[in-house]
Amino acid sequence: MTPDFGRPLPAGAAHINGALRPSVVAVVVEPGPLRVVAHLSGEIDMDNAAGLRRDLAAALESSSRGLDVDLSAVTFFDSQGLHVLEGLNRLARKAGKTLILTALSRPVARLLHVTGAQHVFIVRGWPPPRAITAGADPDPFPFPGAGPGPGGW
Repeated sequence: MTPDFGRPLPAGAAHINGALRPSVVAVVVEPGPLRVVAHLSGEIDMDNAAGLRRDLAAALESSSRGLDVDLSAVTFFDSQGLHVLEGLNRLARKAGKTLILTALSRPVARLLHVTGAQHVFIVRGWPPPRAITAGADPDPFPFPGAGPGPGGW
């Protein structure tokens, strides 16, 4: 299959050696009379952040009041995903619109919680508190003197 270079790529797709690599994030947009809903699924990382940013900005622009983003099916979310949402939030405010995160998966909720970014967004749909911290990485310094601080390196 020869890629169509005249057409924008879907979020997360990238040209590698002339071939199209499939996206690991999917965006399904539902237009509404006042707000647009975007359902995201898959992995959001540095490989697909630019395409995702482009897709979500277009969805925001097409709405009259704002964008609702459903992140419940996101399986991986890193700082690049957070940067996409922060930039989208700024775009929304500049346009007099709102960005609402309508559902968060555990990876999204955990990163928002750990970074304190939950205070930046309007969120409706947090997972239960135990789910946010469940499976968190164990203490990397499990015994006294094994890490930074008194008695440690």
